Amino acid sequence: MTGGTATGSTAPTGTRTGGPGLTNGGYLGFALAMGLSALGDAAWYVTLAWSVTADTGPARAGAVLALASLPRLVTLLGAGAVVDSIGPRRVMVGADLARCAVMVLATAGALALGPGVPLLVVAAAGLSLFGAFFIPASGSLRAGLLPHSQLVRGNALYLGALRGGQAAGGPLGGVLMALGGIPLVAAVNAVTFAISALAVLRVRARGVPDPRSATPGKPDGADGPDGDAARGGPDGAVPTGGKADAPGGATAGTPGRGAAAVHPAAPQASLAARIGEGLRAVAAEPRLRAVITVIGLTEFAGAGPINIGVALMAGRNGSAAAGAGLLLTAFTVGAAAGFLLSLVWPARRRAGRVLVLGTVGQTLCLGALAWAPSMVAALAPYVGLGFVSALVGTVLVSCVQRWAPEAVRGRVVSIQALLIFGAAPLGNLVIGVLVEWAGMTWALLLHALVALIAVVMVAFTPLLREARLD
Repeated sequence: MTGGTATGSTAPTGTRTGGPGLTNGGYLGFALAMGLSALGDAAWYVTLAWSVTADTGPARAGAVLALASLPRLVTLLGAGAVVDSIGPRRVMVGADLARCAVMVLATAGALALGPGVPLLVVAAAGLSLFGAFFIPASGSLRAGLLPHSQLVRGNALYLGALRGGQAAGGPLGGVLMALGGIPLVAAVNAVTFAISALAVLRVRARGVPDPRSATPGKPDGADGPDGDAARGGPDGAVPTGGKADAPGGATAGTPGRGAAAVHPAAPQASLAARIGEGLRAVAAEPRLRAVITVIGLTEFAGAGPINIGVALMAGRNGSAAAGAGLLLTAFTVGAAAGFLLSLVWPARRRAGRVLVLGTVGQTLCLGALAWAPSMVAALAPYVGLGFVSALVGTVLVSCVQRWAPEAVRGRVVSIQALLIFGAAPLGNLVIGVLVEWAGMTWALLLHALVALIAVVMVAFTPLLREARLD
């Protein structure tokens, strides 16, 4: 896919405008299978957290779990380069099968040796490592599976399924622990990874080219429906892809204002060179620079208040664990509503308007939380945070997929993922320090200030404010 086209215009040679769409059972089954996999994974991590905490105590458990997640953060950028080299479908299937194997080994180990902390941590690190490959591959594959007009809806369906699976995973983990302990939880998670791999293979039969027929060194389906014509110019460069509706009046198939051609690295290039190519692609494209910056700001602004903030807010209002669970439920309800709205009424021509209003909404919700006098008063802002995070997140993810040059899309998605997954530990640390230093009210107001910077970034950047995804 080399960029967007205007409604009713003729697609340039090599631009993928068709695809299975959401009504095709292949993509629907794919999204639901990803949700099922997220359900099994969430059940595993809830069980892991409970077991490690029971054996080592809360403080050490937090440190152990943080260390177990490091392989994902360390590997993400390199994983994006692998995705662009051998194709997202292959990487997704390989990552799922590898995680399935990790869970099978964890099941056998727990049955033979007992579910000791070392075994659980090694298994968690293995899932984290292979998950780093799955994440950019998934984002890159969805951009190739869906036509431009359905990218926002497709991402809403996919992300909503993931969120639903994660929300249901906690209770499921408790039930499975009661029935069969850690071996049963690991076995169920292994099955969900196997189902996920099968779903990825199945969606290929719905019109996406077989990876084995792809040109060496290019991602799956990169040749597009017109074969080698999708390679771009005579030097094989893949254009960043202009949009007919881009600011400045770029026409379909012509690079938009500030766009630059990406010359793929030689097949024998080192991993570091391939990673550098992805970083340079983001630095050279104004739209990508802007959207990646906004992703970092919005994720950091919301990570601490959502992850640790629910416990801190509940403690401030004297409602302890029950209150934290209620606030998290409120956030989940809001997110579900946001994904549903994006699915039914996707932000296409008004994508930029949604970004402006959504970032403003995040700022207002964080400010309202800072002054919330009671648990009941905090519920509405948390619903609002979930709602705007779903709307804004779906648009931002779609912008990255749409605007990233196809030759480096996996690497660009890995940069986005690094910001998202890195925001959680950093945000948790920062809000904890701020609460100790200045109190809960000022900590939340400072997070609202970060969100306000995102508002300014979107509002004063025409490439974002006028963004369209139709």
